[in-house]
Amino acid sequence: MYMVCDGLNSPRLQGGKEAEADGSQWPFPDKYHMRNTRILQVSKAQISEVPMEVFEAAQQELVNIVSLDGNRLLEMPKDLPLLSEHLTQLVLNKNQISFVPTNISQYSKLTNLSLSNNLLCDLPMELGGLRLLRNLDISHNRFRQLPRCIYELERLETLSAHDNQIRAIDASESGLGGMRELKRLNLGNNDIQIVPPILGKMQNLVELELWGNPFRQPRHQILSMGTPALLSYLRTRIPI
Repeated sequence: MYMVCDGLNSPRLQGGKEAEADGSQWPFPDKYHMRNTRILQVSKAQISEVPMEVFEAAQQELVNIVSLDGNRLLEMPKDLPLLSEHLTQLVLNKNQISFVPTNISQYSKLTNLSLSNNLLCDLPMELGGLRLLRNLDISHNRFRQLPRCIYELERLETLSAHDNQIRAIDASESGLGGMRELKRLNLGNNDIQIVPPILGKMQNLVELELWGNPFRQPRHQILSMGTPALLSYLRTRIPI
């Protein structure tokens, strides 16, 4: 665990170069860097938590992007809500997070959320309250189905859910079929056995990835022809 100093005037937050008592280096950006970039980024530093003073400094410097990828976080940082008023992008890839708390709904300005390469198998319904969210990445997790909250994301444009254990697709109007703004959908490398033909009606889709699933139809020849051909094929399979 990192030793911390009290207050926003900590020399670590000012200079960012002081060493820890065990000889390791303070991995968090200083407040001047956060002031100039509006970014709190700590990548591949093996951290398991973020001290409150770091988030307090980030709040003071109006940070709106947080990237903590490639660490050892077991959960979303408990003091992250200090940034809920301004946060627009949150990247927590490649950690060991197994759940997302219900307070995710606080981040009302969030447009990009990346949770890939974690241990997630579900998402709270409160995530559906992120009305501005446009890009969601939940790839490389343990989902067996797309969480229902995703269908509430009216402005979602990109959904990456590849490399999970998803077995079926809900393409009804209350599922993917009702997501009018969706342009990119990646469901590759799952356990999907049937591709609902109704997906062909999703006219705004410009990218649909289905490679690496065990279904027999559409055949690989159709998949290799690209999204327009795939959607056209699916439309021909819709029962009259």
